[in-house]
Parts: sequence; C-alpha cells; structure tokens
Amino acid sequence: MSELKPRQTDFSELGQQFSRFIDRLNHNADIAVATIAGLLSDAVSQGHVCLNLDYIIGPNVGLCDNKEELITRLKNSHVVGTSGDYKPLILTDDGLLYLYRYWLDEQHVAKAIKQRCKQIEIIKPEQLQQDFAQWQNEIDALDWQKVAVFMALTRKFSVISGGPGTGKTTIVLRLLQMLHGQHSELNIALAAPTGKAAARLQQAIVDNGNSSLQAKTLHRLLGITANNDKGRYSQQHPLPVDVLIVDEASMIDISLMAKLMQALPENARLILLGDSQQLASVESGAVLANLCDRTLQFTAEFTSDLTHYTGMELSPTEGHTSILGDSVVVLQHSYRFDQKSDIGQLAKAVQVGDVQAVYSVIADSELPLWQQQLEPNHILNHVFEQYYAYFDTVLSNQDAMRCLQVFDHYQVLCALKQGPHSVASVNALIERQLQKQGWKTHQSFYHGRPIMVTQNDYRQGLFNGDTGLVLADEQGHLRACFKVDNTVRWVELSRLPTHETVFAMTIHKSQGSEFDKVSVLLPEEESALLNRELLYTAITRAKKHVALLSTEMILAKTIESQHQRESGLAGLLDA
Repeated sequence: MSELKPRQTDFSELGQQFSRFIDRLNHNADIAVATIAGLLSDAVSQGHVCLNLDYIIGPNVGLCDNKEELITRLKNSHVVGTSGDYKPLILTDDGLLYLYRYWLDEQHVAKAIKQRCKQIEIIKPEQLQQDFAQWQNEIDALDWQKVAVFMALTRKFSVISGGPGTGKTTIVLRLLQMLHGQHSELNIALAAPTGKAAARLQQAIVDNGNSSLQAKTLHRLLGITANNDKGRYSQQHPLPVDVLIVDEASMIDISLMAKLMQALPENARLILLGDSQQLASVESGAVLANLCDRTLQFTAEFTSDLTHYTGMELSPTEGHTSILGDSVVVLQHSYRFDQKSDIGQLAKAVQVGDVQAVYSVIADSELPLWQQQLEPNHILNHVFEQYYAYFDTVLSNQDAMRCLQVFDHYQVLCALKQGPHSVASVNALIERQLQKQGWKTHQSFYHGRPIMVTQNDYRQGLFNGDTGLVLADEQGHLRACFKVDNTVRWVELSRLPTHETVFAMTIHKSQGSEFDKVSVLLPEEESALLNRELLYTAITRAKKHVALLSTEMILAKTIESQHQRESGLAGLLDA
C-alpha cells in the first residue's frame, strides 16, 4: 500500500482507517484520493454532510493547488462517482464530495421538500376567518404567530423558526384548534427528535385540555429500532397520518429527515418548528438552519389571502420567489424577553457574533453576569450558592414534588462532558463538598442525588434527557422520582435505565429544557466544540438569569466562532 502523506497523521483514528480502506479500494492508485477520503470522514464526524473541495486546496493540506486537477483525479479513481453512480464517494458539479449514503439522503430530502411546497385549499373559509378574528393579541405590529399559523394551514410543507419565548408552543395549540375546525376527522401526529422534547410537547397539549393526542419521538413514530434502522414505514408503506407536527426540528439530522420524508403519505402535510439558531443535530446535517438561511419570501397570492383571512397586511416579495417561498416564517417577537432583558440582549449579541455588545450588556446589567475566576473553589462557591435552596429543601425532608420543583429552578451547563471545567468535574466538586457536610455521596444512590436518564426506556416511560431525583419515600426507602404530568412518579432503583448524576449537564443535553437560572461553564483551553451556536443555546435555556463562567479570551473566541455545517441542501432546493 502506498505511504500516506504526513497530513494524515492529523486525522482521527476513524479518518485514518477510512483513508486506508479507500486507498485499498482504489488499488493504491492515487494518494490524494485516500487523503481526501480521510478529510471527508473527519468532516462527517464533525457534523458536515459533505466536504467542500474549495476548503482543502492549498499547501496546508498537502494536496495540489489546482481545484480542476483535483476534481479530475477524483473522477478518474475507482471509488468516486457522480449522480446516478453507485460508488463509495459521490462528487457533485459544485465540488462537494459525499459519502454515498449522505448524498442519497440529501437528494431524497430535497426532492421530497420540492414536491410538498404546494398550496392547500381552505375547506371552511368562514370558519377560518372567525378563528382568526377571535384570536386577540397585544402586538401593534405584524403578528408573525398568525402568519405562521396561516402558512401552516395553507401549505403542505411549512417551517416555523423562533427563539425562546417567541410562541412556538402557542402556535402548535392554535394550529390544532384551527385544523380541527377545518376538518374534525384529520389524523394528526405530534413528534420530536428526543423523548424529553416529546414529553414537553405532550405536557403542553395536556395542559391545554387535549388528552387525545400522544406526542412521540421520531424514532418511535417511524418504528426505528436498534434492529431496524430503516424504520417500519416507507413510500410503499407510509405513516397513517394527514398532518405531522414536529417540534425541536433543529435536532433532526439529514438521515433522519430523509427517513421521515419517505415515510410520509403523498397528501400529508408536514409542519416543522424549532430554533434555527440553536445547536444542530448530533449527527450530520443542519436541516432546519439550511431551510431558514435565506430572506423570507412571500408571493402576492399568499399575502392577499393572508389579508383576507386575518386582516393583516404583509408586503409581497418583489420578483421571483424560491421554492420555499410562502413556506418559511421566522418569528420576530419574544413574549418572554423585552428589549431590556439581559438574556434577550445577550442572545442577540451572541447570535450575530458581536463581542463588544456582549461586554456592554454585562457592564450595564444590575446583576452579575460574568465570573472570570475559574479555580475549583471559585466554581464551587458559585454553584453551591445557587443550589443552596435545593440542598435546604432536601435536608428539611420536604415532599418529592417540592424537591423536584426547586431542583428544576437552576442548572449548570457545561461545554465539555469530561476534563477540567466539565460536567464530570462540577459533579465531583459538588459531591465532595456534600460528603463533607454529611451526605452519603460516596454511595451509588443517596438521598438527594439528581439523575438524568441517558437511554430511552419505553416500558418505564422514561426517556433520554429526563431528570429526576433519588429520594427516601414515606417508608424511608430510596427510590427515584420524576415529575410526569404534574404528578410524582416513583421508580424502583433496580428498574432505572442508564443514568448519570446531573448537578451539571452538557449544553447539548440541555436542548429542549428551560430553567429559571443557568450558569454556563466554558473550559479554559480552546476547543473545537466552542462556538456561538453552543453559547446561544446555553444562554437561551435561562428564563430569568444567566451567569457566564469563562475567561475573557475563551468567551470572545466562542462568540466569534461560527460552526456552519457544509451541506448541498440549500443549493438543491434553489436548483
């Protein structure tokens, strides 16, 4: 086998192995092809759907400086094909290189979205006018909530993006009401990427008096299991739904989106909700961000109908509108944070990468928002003070519901799971201090231990991301308790699925959660994980107060860094 260039020593272990595998398949004919395969493997591991050849031209990579020459070498290999070929790697005319499965997934998603970007006729126009007339609001300007609901009622495919407090849950509730008013026999399904997000969606529906619908994880809805990764449904055997509403869509990766689109019946409508500025999915792709990464466009026909049914006026887009015209709404108004809110201002400044604006918000705040001392004792003092109310609640033997409620007020969010300034280090700091105060934290289970479920368990009704507490019950026996439908549910410790201590959790794990107060801990060393999307997600988990625990250098670099995932989806939709 030919010797790989020194640049390959920077690959991950998986990247090195894949590079060698491709080199063998290519009969050791061209080392550049093997090197690019390793780069592609690592790019996919970082969440990219493909590798853009524009970014690997030059001396730093150790490949040729001429893109056309590089493309020719790739096309002349035995392992790279183009559209229609069945080869390990696929190269597009735009210079994007894919693993075959991701290329196919992206093609399926783009084709399915194009087919669904169609108008749906209103069945009961007078009823719809009445529904909108009865929807009172306190906004003087254009109500984007109403625009979003009208869009979802009149399109087969719609995307609604908005930050925290912009009313996405309200939109779901209004949609369900108005859909029922249009057609009482519609088969409506609710879903979310994770069990925790599905449970929160379910709770909102139940709190609104609707117990007939059951929100599920997308995997459960599609019948995807460890033994069946393709799922139970397909184009030949579609889901029995007329409308599918998916919340927290920012967490949907390209492969899951492909399975979802292929499983939907031809006439079903799909409504995606989420925050396109949040962290993208753990797996490859940033579907929601791709769909929202353009100026909103509305046709004259849509804006005319909007005025007719809602009384609101929206200016149509001049000139040609894209395939996603009339199908994407980005919510503009936050009902949770006003213009003076520290959290709202921080989120906006981080969102656009404005470091000085972040510093200004911190300087002008009446509350302390930033702690730069990151020695273990400083971190411990900070988080211990915030958790004092919870510790006091546990020690005073208050009931389980009260303990759960108090614990949910505050959370430490970390960028890293292991190492210094991580979830593991914060949990260890707190448990050592509690042990000094007489808590039995050296035991696997102890009274007051907070836990997070890390694996779905449908039999127990517990899902990845669910948090609960280990407490002594009325008989003095240690059991786990969780808040479900505003009641306490007890689970025997022996029946708990995989779980971990959760005085701190990763920012990734916090997606879909909300807390009154949040402390965000960033590492002292630079990390590829640090970017503004991560920080924005962490800040917007807080409803009342956020504290940033970071050095000045790391905070600035995190705000300035933007992780844009490579994908060809936007280009395919514009084609």
